[in-house]
Amino acid sequence: MPLNTKPFSEQYKTNCMAIWYAHGRLNNLKKMAEEIVPKDEFGNIPSEYTLRHWRVEMSWDVWADEMDARAFTEVEDALVANRVMMLKEQASRGRELQVMGLEYLRDNKFDTSASAVTAVIRGAEMERVSRGISERIEKLSKMGDDELTKEAMKLLSKAKESGEILDLPSLENIEEDDLDDAET
Repeated sequence: MPLNTKPFSEQYKTNCMAIWYAHGRLNNLKKMAEEIVPKDEFGNIPSEYTLRHWRVEMSWDVWADEMDARAFTEVEDALVANRVMMLKEQASRGRELQVMGLEYLRDNKFDTSASAVTAVIRGAEMERVSRGISERIEKLSKMGDDELTKEAMKLLSKAKESGEILDLPSLENIEEDDLDDAET
């Protein structure tokens, strides 16, 4: 059977890159060539050398780093969204507790049932805390790097003024001017 010398298509090369990435950015390109990549439309399989050449020529590692960064960003965004949703649900449950407690007090007047009063108080507290945290997380997740840095500097400045002890590895890199700028 004669060897087919037609070049590999760009689509096939891109598919090989995706396969390489999907298999954990394989270092063993010989195994990839022998066991993993499918034949192209002409029945050819690239050699280990060809895959190494494509990896350099097409910047597979740079592309993979970009894909990893996107994946991490999406995971972080999903975690933040899940946390916000959970806090909103807690706020809703807190509101529900308040309503149940108030309804009990309305229906049964003011008897000795402290559980209804406790439900109102705890529900109000749960709602207040959960709403505040979820709104703060949403606000912070939409801030850019500069805004987050300013916010952090403001918090550090407030902590410094109040004499609060922060459990941080080191504040040596934070200049006194940075803390003063955060106050303005």
